[in-house]
Amino acid sequence: MDFPVPKKIEERWLNIDYILHRIEYYFENTCFLGDAIPWYLPDLGPNSFTAFLGGELIFREETSWVNPFVDDLSSYEPSLKEDNKWWRIMNNILDAVCEVAEGNFLVGIPDLHYGGDSLAAAVGTQKLIRYLFTNPDDVKRIIRKLTEICRQVFDSYYEKISRIQKGSITWIPAYSRGKYFALQDDFSGLVSPRMFKEFFLEEQIALSKYLDNSIFHLDGPMALGNLDLILQIDSLDGVQWVPGAGAKPMSEWLHVCRKILDAGKSLYIGCEPTEVEFILSKLPHKGLFIYSPCKTEREARSLMKIVERHRK
Repeated sequence: MDFPVPKKIEERWLNIDYILHRIEYYFENTCFLGDAIPWYLPDLGPNSFTAFLGGELIFREETSWVNPFVDDLSSYEPSLKEDNKWWRIMNNILDAVCEVAEGNFLVGIPDLHYGGDSLAAAVGTQKLIRYLFTNPDDVKRIIRKLTEICRQVFDSYYEKISRIQKGSITWIPAYSRGKYFALQDDFSGLVSPRMFKEFFLEEQIALSKYLDNSIFHLDGPMALGNLDLILQIDSLDGVQWVPGAGAKPMSEWLHVCRKILDAGKSLYIGCEPTEVEFILSKLPHKGLFIYSPCKTEREARSLMKIVERHRK
């Protein structure tokens, strides 16, 4: 890179000039083939939504988080305030990216870890598990409010990007002509299907109905217990299956992939280029979206030839 990299990690996330230089470098050095779309995701990390509600972001090279800041669940009334520091920073970054994006690339809806994930970040994961038993009504009340705020945040983002592009895309980069973002609840992998249904399913149904298109991010083997309930959401378009860090490669999870496709949902998966041909030979192609980044253009074009041989 021929531009200076800020010494402080926080500046690498927040310095708009650096962000714009990094975007330029990315597009100058990336080839988009197949159904890949030139897009960029303005981002403050997975807990940015919770930071808008009072958390303080802590940055590392590849991620960020907030430390728990809610001591009394019964008095927690989450609200989005326009003067919140992180809300203003996120919107300034989004405005700057939109300015250079128009006519050049799509701008993604920033990550929204709402609902159970947001509440776990605010109170602490272990405490939230305990609150499911000791304060169930408070948990349900707060989840309903967080779902409402999630729509509010999405609408603000969508209004901004709609000034410079039609439709939406997000960190699961499937394009929609309307309103779209990724649904998720990583925390729910820690609870039983019964508790998922009681506490967290309704928010997924409500948001999938609110959006024009939605894909649920299913993360790791512990989340598979909730898959049957997720597949029953009629208004949900698809599922992204992620085996998780250190898990078996995607080619060894085809039983999960088939279950999702057989339920009539689209399937978004990531895999190594060396797995693509095997996966294409084993799975139905309708509704299948494979993300397989390559290190060189030559490798990518070779992969496209393999894909063409399997096209029906």
